[in-house]
Amino acid sequence: MNVLLINLQNSGSRLGYAGLFFPFGMAYISAVLKKHGLVVDCLDLHTEKILQEEAFNSWAEVSRFDIAKYDIVAFGGTFLKFEELKHLSEKIYQTNNNIFQVAGGNMATIISEIILRQTRVNCVCLYEGEETIIELLNLIKNNKNWRETKSINYLDERHELVQTPLRDKIKLLDSIPFPDRSGWSFGLIRRAFPYGSPGRYCAIMFASRGCPFTCIFCNPISGRIVRSRSSENIVEEIIFLKNNWNIRYFRFFDEVFIGSKQKIKNLCELMIKEKLDVFWWCQTQIKFVDEELLRLMKRAGCIEIGYGIESGSNIILTEMNKGITKKLAKEVVEMTNRVGIKPSLNLITGTPSETPQTLQETKEFLISLNHIKWSQVPTIDFIIPIPNTKLYTIAKEKGFLKNEEKYLTEDMFMMDKYSKTINLTQMPDKDFFDLVAQCNNEVRVDFLRKHPFKRLSSLLGLDHLRMGLIFRNFSLSQIVPLTEALLYATLGKKKNILGKWVLCWIYRRQDGRSARS
Repeated sequence: MNVLLINLQNSGSRLGYAGLFFPFGMAYISAVLKKHGLVVDCLDLHTEKILQEEAFNSWAEVSRFDIAKYDIVAFGGTFLKFEELKHLSEKIYQTNNNIFQVAGGNMATIISEIILRQTRVNCVCLYEGEETIIELLNLIKNNKNWRETKSINYLDERHELVQTPLRDKIKLLDSIPFPDRSGWSFGLIRRAFPYGSPGRYCAIMFASRGCPFTCIFCNPISGRIVRSRSSENIVEEIIFLKNNWNIRYFRFFDEVFIGSKQKIKNLCELMIKEKLDVFWWCQTQIKFVDEELLRLMKRAGCIEIGYGIESGSNIILTEMNKGITKKLAKEVVEMTNRVGIKPSLNLITGTPSETPQTLQETKEFLISLNHIKWSQVPTIDFIIPIPNTKLYTIAKEKGFLKNEEKYLTEDMFMMDKYSKTINLTQMPDKDFFDLVAQCNNEVRVDFLRKHPFKRLSSLLGLDHLRMGLIFRNFSLSQIVPLTEALLYATLGKKKNILGKWVLCWIYRRQDGRSARS
């Protein structure tokens, strides 16, 4: 059985090369398929779009494969573009209508009915896909009724939506093979040096799945119970990536890192014992750390922690159901900085109770923390109402989603946290958007006034890297990564001929590609 996996463009990514992002969900799927002996080809349209200078044609990229030879085409993507899915699905159907088409992932789960009604996709895998895709493909391969697969949605003969019984969440995450990085241009993506990089090749990892919190803007499809991998399994993957890909910087993208102080402690102690000498980043909730744990995390190589503070106003924090106060947030952020781990903050705006006064509070909150030498100055970004969240229900009830289907298939994929979104506040749109821009500008101006050397390093591009870390844990094997990181930060990000040449030099050896801007 031949399978083609297509990672669709991520409409919520950053612009340009900063938007390069490893397709983690699809990499887990290709890993389990290969483990079960299936022939798998992988196409990352998100990466291809970023690398191509000319007008991008997704069907032309798909057509480079011999479509007729595939039994299954599976689509995925974090914040997949619906119109692209619809277009490709129809084209594949026209090429060979016997190909079974399936979609999965966070957004596919959320808008599964729309996908089934408006595309040629036969079924949508819901929630976690590693076990579902294997069951589905085994039924198809053995000419059995694929509609008996657990955790899928499909349309029956009467064109009515059917959801099969949901399977339990995967309890033993150690049973899942490591993501298939060789199939997804990882040799290139590891060179997408993020802000705050210590000048090393970088890999994204997950140590756990699930989030126990009930914020009004989020409804994690991974569930409310945090399931974590064993410390031994996590360290095994780190060692594998060190030895096979020269990775020395790891970014844990868990919704809430491991979700247990004791388990974080166990992992840190093992990392220290194994003398991994790596750098790592994670994100978590401020209630999950204390000073003792932070000091241990630093010893284990943690250089930055991202905190979802969201607001500097207690009114908004209460509305968002964050379960924290700005006083506690400030204490934890300053404590993190004090022990030698760089904090970074996520802040969002646009909930109904937001006012000029609450935005002013958030601005003043950030200014009060500007003594910290941020890797990247915090900005107030825009919240996006996502289906199956309380915020989405509020948006519907208040009449902001006049055409819900259009919002789910078009509007939502045209916005991200960096662009203007639906304004649920009582402020007129122009006043609201202008005020957010003004607050962000005042925070940045205040930061640069307090840290004048940051302005100079920003002009040179060196603010992109953690310069104080680039020679820590250094060895000869890090000469090339460091050189590429310095070139990327100072020249490669710039939109000019020299920047393009530098990126070509950095990326040219990967998968027969050349960077094309």
